[in-house]
Amino acid sequence: MLKALKLQRNGTRKMAKEVAGGKAYTGSKQNGGRKIVVIHYKDSSGKWRTTSKNAARAKYEKKNGKLSKDTDVDHKDNNKNNDSAGNLRAMSHKKNVGKENKRRAGKRDK
Repeated sequence: MLKALKLQRNGTRKMAKEVAGGKAYTGSKQNGGRKIVVIHYKDSSGKWRTTSKNAARAKYEKKNGKLSKDTDVDHKDNNKNNDSAGNLRAMSHKKNVGKENKRRAGKRDK
């Protein structure tokens, strides 16, 4: 199990609040402002490593198990800020892109 740790000013580490296995942050403009989870962990050699992933995916995987790389986590209501468990579902990347393209085309027609 991965633990979220916070580095204090004196150089020691203490447990930080875990959100789906890591600490949640607001994403950058590059990822559309979607929340990300940053995870700090020790690898098999004992060296500290840092990784990040989409917060919605991390939350879904924590509840339902790991997803394959070609599977996305879809927001049923299209609200990227609504990461409640009932609003998330697994969907193939192809279907998810098609859903988004269809939604965008509907906006153009109006």
